[in-house]
Amino acid sequence: MVQGARQSTSLEVVAADPQDRDSITAAIDLGNEARTTLGHLPWAAYDAAAVDGTLLLARLDERVVGYALYALARNRVRLTHLCVDPSARAQGIARKLIDEISSRHRERLGILARCRNDYGLAPVWLSLGFTPLGEKRGRGKTGQPLTIWWRDHQHEHLYSIDPETVLVRAAIDMNILRNLMEQQRPRHDEAVSLVEDHLSDRLQLFRTQSLDAEIQVITGKLRQDCLQKIQSWPNAPRDEDRFDEIRASLLAEAVKVIRGYPRSTQDEFDLMHVANAIAADLNVFVTVDNELIRVLGPEAQRQGTRILRPVDVVVRIDELSRAESYRPIELQNTAFTERLIASGEDESVGTLANTTAGEKPKVLIQAARTFATSGTGERVGVFNPGGELVAYYGVRQDGDVLSILNLRVSEGPIGETLIRQILFRLRHQALARNVRVLSIDGESLQRKARVAAIEDGFLEANGRLHAFVIDQLGDASTLEHLAVQAARIAAIDPPPPLRQGMHAIAASELERVWWPAKLADSQLPSYLIPIKQDFSVELLGVPSSLYPRSDSLGLNREHVYYRRRSSWSMDSPARLLWYMSGGKGKAGAAAAIIACSQLDAVHHGPPEELHSRFQHLGVWNLSNVIGAARNGVAEALRFTNTELFPRPVSLRRLAQLGTDNGVSGAPPQSPRRISPDLFAAIYTEGMAR
Repeated sequence: MVQGARQSTSLEVVAADPQDRDSITAAIDLGNEARTTLGHLPWAAYDAAAVDGTLLLARLDERVVGYALYALARNRVRLTHLCVDPSARAQGIARKLIDEISSRHRERLGILARCRNDYGLAPVWLSLGFTPLGEKRGRGKTGQPLTIWWRDHQHEHLYSIDPETVLVRAAIDMNILRNLMEQQRPRHDEAVSLVEDHLSDRLQLFRTQSLDAEIQVITGKLRQDCLQKIQSWPNAPRDEDRFDEIRASLLAEAVKVIRGYPRSTQDEFDLMHVANAIAADLNVFVTVDNELIRVLGPEAQRQGTRILRPVDVVVRIDELSRAESYRPIELQNTAFTERLIASGEDESVGTLANTTAGEKPKVLIQAARTFATSGTGERVGVFNPGGELVAYYGVRQDGDVLSILNLRVSEGPIGETLIRQILFRLRHQALARNVRVLSIDGESLQRKARVAAIEDGFLEANGRLHAFVIDQLGDASTLEHLAVQAARIAAIDPPPPLRQGMHAIAASELERVWWPAKLADSQLPSYLIPIKQDFSVELLGVPSSLYPRSDSLGLNREHVYYRRRSSWSMDSPARLLWYMSGGKGKAGAAAAIIACSQLDAVHHGPPEELHSRFQHLGVWNLSNVIGAARNGVAEALRFTNTELFPRPVSLRRLAQLGTDNGVSGAPPQSPRRISPDLFAAIYTEGMAR
């Protein structure tokens, strides 16, 4: 990756053709030769990247002399491999590859990379336009520190670039453990890919009691080596009652597949492994045992744990990270409640103290009491079905600022989802109070809360986290003016100037972090999309059913809507206007446009695959997804941040607004792209209060 001054005129950088087996193999060979610095990556990861268009090949005189393999996640580029043939260095190949990534994905915020410090490549990264963001300990035997490198694309992004993400929590079986340790085993490389440094912030392997139990039946040096390998892994918790219940449900389904299961000691261990992973709230169990996947996989998946091969974990890691950090299905149809903290409940607040950062429960309890006696705001708690406090914050309005004090959520996976739901709930509160700034006290704030807030567009300054709440549909200059005013209120630096015609991805990010702002003069497309009334009840809560769902926590912030694949593909990101068709009978509501959402992505694939990928978002079961497919392929629309219209736009008004804007106002039979003017007219009327 050494950058030189000489540039070959015959050098070209192209995206790998998924059908070009020779070129992909050449890239794999280069990666294998540089394994000591690049780490292990399964061959399937190269193929998947080629299909996704994220494997770039550098060719010199038709020979593959370098490649860049990366992923697109969270509106940034995550660089996995950057490799140049030693015989072709000093010809600007690394620079050409990186520049091509930036050129192809200029709309992304930038490129994120990680590299061990002891490789001595800092001058190379600096020469490629990267800047260091920080360091973290690597996962190799020596724990060599990594530097996190960032190449910014100079967008008008209004929030910090924080590279930390929520970890995917996984357990493994004995085969994976042995494959990690024994180089002669055929799947050693695939297993080793799980512990490479480039996954260190997204994947964490846990030591389970069932793995310990299987190690105990081994004798000799292998047993010693196994124990040594997992010595530093965190222990997965195990609730014995829940473990027994889960094991029983797994067994009940397994015997439907194989009569007489379990038939061997190994089957017994498999049952223990999977039950242990589910009981510990781990979202992934890793194995290469096809029969285990076939027999236990469906029931495990139904209970929230996916059984995957190592290569599937590596290829889908960003998606798994998102699923781990945000699982609204765990809150849906449950008795979680949000209410004010009553006098006498102060002691329960102490259970949420951030003890990891040294906060003592009594200090948090005293802060809650002091806030109560001040009489300047409200103390809000979220309680689980058992009545236990799982989240707490104080809320106070200070002029044009909604201040949040002592925000705390419970530990464990449910806390990750709670904090994201609460953050959106707070934006709704700020909007209802007509304030422009949402400000969270950063003192003793938990890491997961800080990371979630930054990912949600909060700016960190002066010991607090600030978000702008801009209730305006307008052009770039109008929104910029309002944001500058909000920054002045928050006493923080103003945002960079905005330009007309902003790219769709940049505009979508701005609308997300300044929600509910709508940028009228950008390239962000808008669609009218039809939805049947039965499905609008489930997804959007409109019209209200006989047994209305509780949405006090803003459930759900993110959804997936499955439908038959269209003859043409919708662009994403985009805005969605939901057109609900008329209902039947007296209980049915009239047809109308009922809500606006942000479309994050459009996915196509077999129903089973789509359901497996997005089941953490709930609502639809597999049979529903299969029913939405055509010729074995379904379309999944991932959308977020839905606003229900206070005044649904009727079919008659849609026709009139279409006429006023010189376009068709007919109800859509399939997704239909509409003009910015028609979107503005519909949105303005629907949101009129």
